[in-house]
Amino acid sequence: GRGSSGVGLTAAVTKDTITGELALEGGALVLADRGVCCIDEFDKMDDSDRTAIHEVMEQQTVSIAKAGIVATLNARAAVLAAANPLYGRYHRKKSLSENINLPNSLLSRFDLLFLVLDKADLDRDMALARHVTLVHQTEGVTNPDTNNEDSGGNNDEQSDQVPVPPTILREYIARARQFQPMIPTSVAPYIIEAYVGLRMEENNNTTASGDQTVMTPRQLLSILRLSQALARLRFSDSVARDDVDEAIRLTHMSKSSLMDDDTFDEKRGHQDVTSRIFDTIRDYATLTKQTRVEIKVCEAMILRKGFTTEQFQECVNEYVALDVFGVNNARTHLDIMAHNTRE
Repeated sequence: GRGSSGVGLTAAVTKDTITGELALEGGALVLADRGVCCIDEFDKMDDSDRTAIHEVMEQQTVSIAKAGIVATLNARAAVLAAANPLYGRYHRKKSLSENINLPNSLLSRFDLLFLVLDKADLDRDMALARHVTLVHQTEGVTNPDTNNEDSGGNNDEQSDQVPVPPTILREYIARARQFQPMIPTSVAPYIIEAYVGLRMEENNNTTASGDQTVMTPRQLLSILRLSQALARLRFSDSVARDDVDEAIRLTHMSKSSLMDDDTFDEKRGHQDVTSRIFDTIRDYATLTKQTRVEIKVCEAMILRKGFTTEQFQECVNEYVALDVFGVNNARTHLDIMAHNTRE
């Protein structure tokens, strides 16, 4: 918030009180090099202080020229920021930049934007209230017997889930950082085709809400970064198609959370899951001017939209029974009737 200044985030030139010499000290973003910098109350920072993050998120460097000291410091850090609505409540009819009073030039530099709303839910509110009261009862010290009695036996279902020790998690992250995944030549055309398809879908969509839901070249860089991060989790030196599909799915879910409920329903056309999957396959066949498409390609495209494999298989089986789709014996290709592609 206002406790963080531009000097505290980037770098500062300080003067020693004893010797009187000038020294260069790095800020939070410089100290978080090759790490994560968490910023809370991001919306309450001053404009002059917030502009210091533009260079960090774009060039991953911090330039300083003060008191005769000209230097460029590395700030290769991931920024995790949290912001609150401008008037205490989020207005779904307004865009994200209007709600949290942040410019689009800064919001577009984030790879993922998720909207977390505080909706009234009986189970979640009860679990949160029990947790808060339990912490105050035990004064921060967890008592297993009290926890089981207060939760009403709900922890019996989670007794089989053993948490990962922090030492193992640190070792896993340290080993994953050693890998630098590259985009193989076989996956590059797939990424280009997926990005162009998303751009055409946004162009054909007339109900897009806000500038944050528009696919831009920065979103392509975000997909590449997310794909490389997913490859690091597998300890792999190359990015696979599954990593790209998961990155596109995360991007799609991020955009969906920013949409208004009415706009999101209007975009879906008030259709069920099976009809939306069928429309996606039909639009792809119409776009590519094909009557036979690969099931593997269609399944990857459906998964990027946020659907599951079971929903895709259910849609295929339903329209095969209606003689709208045709599947070969090997179940590798899907035949679409000509009259459906012309609609």
